[in-house]
Amino acid sequence: MFILRILFCLYLVINSSSLFGYTFNLVNSTSSLNPTSNPHIIAIMVEFEEDNSPLTSGNGLFLDSLDIDMVSDSSLKRCNQFILDKPPHNADYFSSQIQALSNYYSSVSNGNVNITSEIILNPNHEKGYYKLSKNMELYSYSDNTLSELFKESLEISKNDIEFYLESTPTINFDDIIFTVFHAGIGQDFSFPTFDPTVYDIKSAYIEPTMFGSIDYPIINGNSISSGLLLPETQNMIFFSSIEDIFYGESSYCDYQLGMTGTFSFLMGYALGLPPLFNTETGQPGVGIFGLMDYGSNNGRGIIPSLPSPWSRILMNWNNTNNMTAMTSSADFLVFDVEVNEIYQFDVSDNEYFLIENKVNGLDNGLTIRDVVSNYNGPYEDNVFPDSYSNWLDAIIAVNDTLNIFEFSEDSVITSVIHYDLGLPASGLLIWHVNEQTSSLNDGINNDSNNKAISIEEADGALDIGFESYALFSNDDPTSGTKWDFWYRGNEAYHYANNIDFKCFNPESYELIEASYNMQCIDGGGVWLKTEIFDQYSNPNSNLNDNTKSFFSLEILDSTAKVKVSYSSSIPYADISHDYEKILGTSPTKVFYGLDDMTVFNIDLDSFEFSQSFDELYSSNSVVLTSDIDQNFSNIYNITTPFGYLLSSDFPELIEVESEFWVGTFLNIENDDEILTYDDNQFMIGEFGFFAEYIPSDGVSLADIDQDGLHEIIFVDSQGQIIAYNDNGTLVNGFPMGKDYHGVVLIVSEKDTDDIVIICRNLSHIDFVWLNGDLISVPSLNNESDLMIVSDYLTDGSRYYDLADQDAFFQIGDDKHWVQRYNTHSHYPTAIDASQSATYPSTDEIITTFYNYPNPIKDGKTKFRFYVNQPTDDIDVKIYNISGHLIDSFSKENIIVNEYNEIEWDVDNFLPGLYFAEILSENVQQKIIKVVIGH
Repeated sequence: MFILRILFCLYLVINSSSLFGYTFNLVNSTSSLNPTSNPHIIAIMVEFEEDNSPLTSGNGLFLDSLDIDMVSDSSLKRCNQFILDKPPHNADYFSSQIQALSNYYSSVSNGNVNITSEIILNPNHEKGYYKLSKNMELYSYSDNTLSELFKESLEISKNDIEFYLESTPTINFDDIIFTVFHAGIGQDFSFPTFDPTVYDIKSAYIEPTMFGSIDYPIINGNSISSGLLLPETQNMIFFSSIEDIFYGESSYCDYQLGMTGTFSFLMGYALGLPPLFNTETGQPGVGIFGLMDYGSNNGRGIIPSLPSPWSRILMNWNNTNNMTAMTSSADFLVFDVEVNEIYQFDVSDNEYFLIENKVNGLDNGLTIRDVVSNYNGPYEDNVFPDSYSNWLDAIIAVNDTLNIFEFSEDSVITSVIHYDLGLPASGLLIWHVNEQTSSLNDGINNDSNNKAISIEEADGALDIGFESYALFSNDDPTSGTKWDFWYRGNEAYHYANNIDFKCFNPESYELIEASYNMQCIDGGGVWLKTEIFDQYSNPNSNLNDNTKSFFSLEILDSTAKVKVSYSSSIPYADISHDYEKILGTSPTKVFYGLDDMTVFNIDLDSFEFSQSFDELYSSNSVVLTSDIDQNFSNIYNITTPFGYLLSSDFPELIEVESEFWVGTFLNIENDDEILTYDDNQFMIGEFGFFAEYIPSDGVSLADIDQDGLHEIIFVDSQGQIIAYNDNGTLVNGFPMGKDYHGVVLIVSEKDTDDIVIICRNLSHIDFVWLNGDLISVPSLNNESDLMIVSDYLTDGSRYYDLADQDAFFQIGDDKHWVQRYNTHSHYPTAIDASQSATYPSTDEIITTFYNYPNPIKDGKTKFRFYVNQPTDDIDVKIYNISGHLIDSFSKENIIVNEYNEIEWDVDNFLPGLYFAEILSENVQQKIIKVVIGH
């Protein structure tokens, strides 16, 4: 673990005008791997050896009395109004801090987190404090010394803790979170001016890596490797250093901070909440909008933000309303975004948007900012010197009426009416979630351009987590502002987007054709200039890799009524059903195996579901049949894994030793040649060739270069699409792309008959034309193979209609390879009829001759040449720049009307320029330059 210092303007837009600015140092740690939902805090209060060092706040002892006289003039106080978290800082005081924490988590978790506690008292001290062996500074140097403090605190209180546990046997030890409160203030903030108390103790979630070579403390025979380390207060007003840091102020009432934010943030680690800031740089990830980021100190550390909706769903504190299927089945959906609800809209298999409605106002409509800026009255017989009241006193003055805060007797704010009050505005938050496959503790928001959890900032500026150029702004955009919310009349959104007025039907919100206001009203419509989040807006609704998601959200009124739609360039339908796997297909159906091992199907003529079989299926079985017209293969009653072949020539099952594919290859007079793959070798009859790449997701066959023979197409281990000719040479233009995975489908386009390759690329599906054109669409299900059934392209959950007249791509008659085994019966044969190609007449035996790579850098190159006429053999001769023959090699078994290749090893030759001559039957055909690089 390491402590990160980051610039953080804590005095947010909600806090009226800015009197100061300082930075909060977020802690980067590893969240608990075994979190509890019923944490039981066992707390210890520890003091240091007394000292008067100017490099630490206080004297190492807990504050017992309120002494906030000005150093320069003891007749004046740093604040003569409300004082937050007053001393004495004793067991009752810390119980109140724990109560504030408990109330926060009970609220934000919908009652799912129930925090109980016990403060262990030292029986040998009248106030229950324990004494550490060193002064404060010696514990402040590093993570290692922080763990020393934590360990020593548990060891000096060990007997009392164990006595408590023995007398309270109902406590589950795994639920315990050991918490150490130490004397002094936390070194958790950096300031724009010099801070003299640089050796105050940093607050921390103690986790295993902090101990280094130090042994863990032992309680009841258990190693304690984690816990919380917190100061007695975050309120600087009790310490004279505040006068040095903010020199020249006549009152410090408005510099007070509560401890709930820090406490809640560190408890988040203990509960398993992943950090959402950049753990490498400390820059914000979601800023003020989430607890595990800058939002921990919203509202002066008194009103921390809720955890992000993604975090609350992860912790099972909130359910989500998944609206994807409901929306995609209609042209659009109009609904009210209710407060305290989370709405999910999927845009790919691992990306989705979460929408929530945040209201930072009170029941009377006032916000905290309104309360502070409007207050202009007295407080306890003292009249404020101007129209501005300090933040706390303005709230307290109306608290009896509005019940914003609840207090303990010792001035700790233990409860807030609701925790969205700390946000700078009300409106919708649109969260963009890119689900992670890596550990949630690995800094999931460390890549600012590809965050796992991010805010779609309505102002159109990508500010959160980036460098701020708003040098004189109180509303630091890098941590979030009110303009990041989506609401009617957001001026920042309209500044970034040129949106025209539109005419809506006030009941259905369908568009009415009208070109100006009165025409709209006369037609019974409403004339609105809305806020739209779609693929054209700024920000846009695209996926993280900029693939269009088709998702659109439009704000219709100030009460969070929205209009949502998916506007795909290929019409589609989504299904929502829990299934274990796709078992197979028939010409018009897809068969699914449910988790209970039963089978159901979806009929693509009607999109109706029905039970398929009464019998159970075996999850590992596959049967092949050569009957390509057969319906769904009878696989459900076979218990042996792949593979068995059921052929019309063999009425019984015949075991197949390895996967195979049937196509037209070298012996073109034979229509049923078998291709097999084993040990990096493709074999066609007796002929075989070495494959440099290993097919990871099966093989597809198609005649993509129109030479009358099938090519071998698959995705290699590097995510490239590979296409081999049947003699082992690569088809021109391949390898292709990156990040591909799964089976490769090959079809033709209706209007042009052009070959189109369809394959998964990360979380979307690419349509790739051989001329380089590419279009992507989202995928909802990344676990299933792609397949085309009855002119529908499906990933198992989403069905794209490739026959629809409005689709940007319409499928042609040639469907070369449409699922993993290509046929409904699972018999892996290329059913497109490869026909003999027509080749241009030429007198040249060899029309193309080149080598790659050139220059040669890795010791080898391949000479590639196209043969137009039969020839017995081909020779290649290599000459140096002086014309001397230095090497030669030959190739037999030449394939006509195809590219052939010969490899040359250059390890024994010096760098420089050479010439390569290719000969057919000892007659020169071509000569090229070859460079051997250094």
